[in-house]
Amino acid sequence: MIVNGVIFDLDGTILNSFRQRVHAWKMAFEDQEIFLQESDIESLIGLPGMDLAGKFSNNPELTEKLEEEYFVKMLPQISLYEDYEETVARLKSMGIKTIIVTSSRRELVRRLNLGNIQVVTIDDVVSGKPDIEAYVEAAGILKVNIKNMVAVGDSINDMIPAKTLGIPAILITHGRKTNITLYDFLIKDLSDLIDCIKNL
Repeated sequence: MIVNGVIFDLDGTILNSFRQRVHAWKMAFEDQEIFLQESDIESLIGLPGMDLAGKFSNNPELTEKLEEEYFVKMLPQISLYEDYEETVARLKSMGIKTIIVTSSRRELVRRLNLGNIQVVTIDDVVSGKPDIEAYVEAAGILKVNIKNMVAVGDSINDMIPAKTLGIPAILITHGRKTNITLYDFLIKDLSDLIDCIKNL
């Protein structure tokens, strides 16, 4: 397979933010007297905020707003995974373009200072993941045939659109345990992506 583009998820994939994101949602729900275990939230990370909030709250707009406020306060604790920049540089040297597709809001992404990489946020599409719209939009931005792309993410909601489109779905764990079985390839770290692509 010829790979011309890589779609990266943001939270928990290139950004070491999974635990903070789960905790922010837990606190946002608790503010509304909705008491959940973190395990209730973990499998839903990757959904658009309004969709995740609506699973448990009658006021998803408020819940999403609260979650974002908590998450922003945690930003000083959050960083890119250390092998991210080197991996993107190696992909570029191979002639492979990269883009981020996230269920986060554009204003939050702006605060992260991700550099020059292009980003498709939930504000840029009608339907977020697991719908295919954001992946198709990403291919259009890069001017790459979607069939020559792969998707890398840490949640089921990253895998579903890739599988729907018939492109390689690469699940990354960063050493976390996962119950996800819907993927084509499993990698531990971002640096493993290079060999994965070479072997396609």
